[in-house]
Amino acid sequence: MKKNLGQLLVESGLVTEKVLADALQRQVIFGGRLGTNLLEMGAVSEEALMKLLALQWNVPYAEPHHFESIPRQVLDSVPRELLAKNCIIPLGLDGKRITLAMREPQRLDVADEVAFRTNKIVKPVIASELRIVQALEKYYDIRREARYIAATPEVVQEQQRVTEAPGKPAQEIPEEPEVLDLTEEDLEPLDPFDVSDINQAFFTIRNREEVAQTIIRAGLRFMDDVFMFIIKGEEALGWMSGGSARPVVDFGSMAVPIRTGNAFHDVRESRTLERFGGVDIFESNQWLKELSTKVPKEVTICPLVLKKHMVSALVGFRFKSPISEEETAFLIRVLQKASVAFEILIMRSRILML
Repeated sequence: MKKNLGQLLVESGLVTEKVLADALQRQVIFGGRLGTNLLEMGAVSEEALMKLLALQWNVPYAEPHHFESIPRQVLDSVPRELLAKNCIIPLGLDGKRITLAMREPQRLDVADEVAFRTNKIVKPVIASELRIVQALEKYYDIRREARYIAATPEVVQEQQRVTEAPGKPAQEIPEEPEVLDLTEEDLEPLDPFDVSDINQAFFTIRNREEVAQTIIRAGLRFMDDVFMFIIKGEEALGWMSGGSARPVVDFGSMAVPIRTGNAFHDVRESRTLERFGGVDIFESNQWLKELSTKVPKEVTICPLVLKKHMVSALVGFRFKSPISEEETAFLIRVLQKASVAFEILIMRSRILML
C-alpha cells in the first residue's frame, strides 16, 4: 500500500510533525490539497514537493516554465469543461499524444475521459494544484466559484405569489380530501432559536463546505442576505453566500483587504460579533457596495474563531430593522459550534495521516 503524502514528507525530513499538523489545519479551513497548503505556508519548495510526488506515483513532474507559454493549439486540444471539472491542463501535443498536467495522475478515469473525448493518447504528468489553478485562470479565465444557497423563505414567498396571481385558474380537486386533524402541539409556532437541527448538521459534518452551508442556513433565519468569507492573511476572500438575491459581483473572486479602519479589521481585533449601521459604513466600504444594490439597515459581522484566530466571518444584511439581542446571541452560538466542527474536521484529517 502506498504511503500518504504526509507520511512521505515526514519520513523524507522535508517537514516536521508540527508543520504537518499546521498544514492539515489550514487544509480544513481554506480547502485545497495538502501540498498546496504546504506551498502557501512556505514549508516546502514546489520542486521538492513535485519530486516527491513524482516518485510516489512514478510519473514525470511539470516545472514552472512548462506553464509559461502554452501554445493555443495545445490549449484547444481538450474541451474546456473537462479542464474545469477535473483541474487539469494540457502542456504539450505531439501527434496523437497529449501531455496532461494533473494534480492526481493516478486518476485513470480522468485520463480515460480525456482520451475518449480527444481520440488521443494521454501522457499524465504531475503538477501542483496551485500551478494548474493559476494556468486555468490565465488561459481560460476559469476561476473558483463561490457557493450560493437560496433563501427558503423567499422561495416560498415567490411560489405563493405565482400561485395566488390574479387570473390564475383554480386547480380542480377530483375528490374531497381528508381533513387534517391538528393537535395543540402542531399549532405551536416553530422556535427560530431552536438549534437541534443545527446540532445535527454539525454532528454529521463531512467537509468545510457543509460547515459554511449550515452557518448560512442558520443566518438566514434572521438575515435577508448572508455572505461567508474566509480570512487568509490580510484578506477576506469570498466563499459562499445565500439570501434574497444573488451578489451583483463575482463573489468567488472577491478579495477584501483587511486594514485599519474597515469593518473586517475591527471584528478581527475584537474577535466578537459587531453590528454596524448600514448607512454609516456602506459608503466607506466599497466591498459592501459591491455586494448589494440596496443599503441595509444594519450590517452584522460575526467571526469564526479557531485557536484565538479569526479564520472566517459571517456578514449579514438586514434591510428593514436591526437584529435583536436574542438573535445576536443565537448567531454567536452558531459560530462557536462551527468552530468546534472545524476542530473535528482537523482531527479527522490528522487521524487519516497516521
